[in-house]
Amino acid sequence: MSVQKAVSEANDAPATPHPAAAEIARLADLIERRRRGEVDEEDFRRFRLQHGVYGIRGQTDVQMIRVKIPYGDLSAAQLDRLGQIAEGFALGQGHITTRQDMQFYGIPLDSVPQVLSRLAEVGLTTRESSGNIVRNVTACPLAGVCADEIFDVTPYAAALSRHLLRNPVCQTLPRKFKIALSGCAADCAVAGIHDIGAVAAVQEGEGAARRGFRLYVGGGLGPVPRAARLLEPFTPVDDLILTAEALIRVFDRLGNRQNRARARMKFVVQDLGIEAFRRVVFEQRQVLWAAWPGGPPPVPQAATPTPPAPAQAPAFDGPIPAGFDTWRRTNLVAQKQEGFFAAYVTVPGGDLTAGQLHALADIARRFPGLEVRMVITQNLALRWVRSEWLPALYASLVETGLGRPGVHGIGDVLGCPGADTCTLAVTHSHRLALELTRQLAERRDPSADSAQALALAEDLKDVSIKISGCPNSCGHHHIATIGLHGASRRVGGRQVPYYQLLLGGEVRDGEVTFGRPVMRLPARRVPEAVFRLIALYRAERVEGESFLDWVRRKEVEEGGDGEGF
Repeated sequence: MSVQKAVSEANDAPATPHPAAAEIARLADLIERRRRGEVDEEDFRRFRLQHGVYGIRGQTDVQMIRVKIPYGDLSAAQLDRLGQIAEGFALGQGHITTRQDMQFYGIPLDSVPQVLSRLAEVGLTTRESSGNIVRNVTACPLAGVCADEIFDVTPYAAALSRHLLRNPVCQTLPRKFKIALSGCAADCAVAGIHDIGAVAAVQEGEGAARRGFRLYVGGGLGPVPRAARLLEPFTPVDDLILTAEALIRVFDRLGNRQNRARARMKFVVQDLGIEAFRRVVFEQRQVLWAAWPGGPPPVPQAATPTPPAPAQAPAFDGPIPAGFDTWRRTNLVAQKQEGFFAAYVTVPGGDLTAGQLHALADIARRFPGLEVRMVITQNLALRWVRSEWLPALYASLVETGLGRPGVHGIGDVLGCPGADTCTLAVTHSHRLALELTRQLAERRDPSADSAQALALAEDLKDVSIKISGCPNSCGHHHIATIGLHGASRRVGGRQVPYYQLLLGGEVRDGEVTFGRPVMRLPARRVPEAVFRLIALYRAERVEGESFLDWVRRKEVEEGGDGEGF
């Protein structure tokens, strides 16, 4: 199937040129011209980055491609196609990122146009997944089914994604720009670390409540983390796209283009001050409102999600694999729709093999109405699971190696790809994440009566471990209970990999607290340090004291210098 045919709006509609087809053809032409020495290398780099194509550390003409998955939503056909890319072009697996993207490694440069065409056939693109543009718009994976949400933010995330993709205003920004939407105060999308963070809100008025967002701006991690500031307490949903574009235009105009280290929007907010920043943004919004041809684009109203029609589940005659009760306790969330659950799939290291991607596609087809969404914790959420299907679903996940319990607990370690592939990383954070995951799963919990793994300890279920290979925080180490980022130190005349340990990061009720640097550790000592930290907490805690509360108490007792750890 051609790209143009695949993306035509209807089967009986004439195929019209689609931007993806032109982009892919241009990329193929540039690759050939580069081979002949006719293209400037920096121009080629800029073009391929804007299309989500990265070089890989230590390799020539072998690429990583990043596929955008708006708000993490994947169909069965898309899962199958991702599996085909993994097995036919990459290294046999894909990697889930903290922006609900999927990355593939080891793709020969000459194969990239074919890969992009195969993705476009199922409605996926790599366009603007990297570069100085608006990155993938993320959202809570439980949007539409969360029992605590104010309303479903999915339609608004989708509308923003459509409006900003290939939008000329987004193509040459001073630096990357990130947007996230959450539906409740738990803030699963972590609005507070984004350039624009939108948290669902309602405003009571005459007649009926209006939907809108508490809009936060200027958040970001990296070497200089900043929590987002409140732009306004209520932005009506009809003004969301208008306000987002106003913010992007202000950033485009005022962002620092001379110093890359200060090019993010958080520095614009910091330099102007939030009051002056608000005035500039609101003035820009008013100009857009008055000048937009035909008025601002309409934003669809979120309908109330309705359960899929009753359907027969796949036949299942057991026996149920071992561990079902533990998995059910740790990985299931009851939906607001009675009788349905969202089942989290724990994905160690965020890595899915080609076989697992195909198996997930098969599961999505076999269980009618089931939906798959990626999670910024490098996991998956399977939505609209009927309660009577749980044993069969668990058995299917176990069969493909994805039935691990303990999602979002201490044993669900998050790590960026690190120095295995990334040109910026200084440590192998991905390897460390997998090794910690293994050790936490294999080590028995000395405080439990049973032979339970430490990864499933009840008193550690709210402890998160997040690892980045450098200070840029692709692994979100700043907002982890236990955070680690790669560093190095000269020892005996040679550079030795180290990690900076941070403690006490969290996201709670929409507020972001960054972890505090405590000490540097040789990379090889990190697992030992984590286990010693757990033992120290258990030895010193008072009754009912959580790990995070213990960390905060130690900070006060030790005067914030970290010596108590």
